Amino acid sequence: MRQVFPEEAFQSVLKSYGHHFDSGRLRSELQVLYSDQDLQGNRGKLCDYLVFLKDMELDSAMPQLYKLFSLVATIGATSAGVERSFSCVKRLKSYTRNTMGQGRLRSLALLAIERTLVKSLEKTPSWYDRVTDHFLEKERRAEFTFK
Repeated sequence: MRQVFPEEAFQSVLKSYGHHFDSGRLRSELQVLYSDQDLQGNRGKLCDYLVFLKDMELDSAMPQLYKLFSLVATIGATSAGVERSFSCVKRLKSYTRNTMGQGRLRSLALLAIERTLVKSLEKTPSWYDRVTDHFLEKERRAEFTFK
């Protein structure tokens, strides 16, 4: 069964990564891939196509296709920013679980999650003074003010 060439996906690849490829040659190599039953075969995974192209020595015959598959194989499939946020909260929670109360843990997690807001507040000239004053107003066992 012959598959239809995905023109929109091809244009999207060119828009993002076009400077890495010879667009005319990549188009023709992809059209061969989409029209040839032997190339489609039972290889549903990208790594299977990469191995097939290398084993059959087609990586030199279809260099643009091999380069595209190699590029896609190296791009992460998840959003690292979201993972980093959850990872940060997880580390905070595991570090502080046994050493402090829930109120402080919530505050630290909020600071970690809202770090862009904190960075914008840090640009305000009086921000550090307000934080220091708030800290000094707290009741402590040790004396933190300079006399």
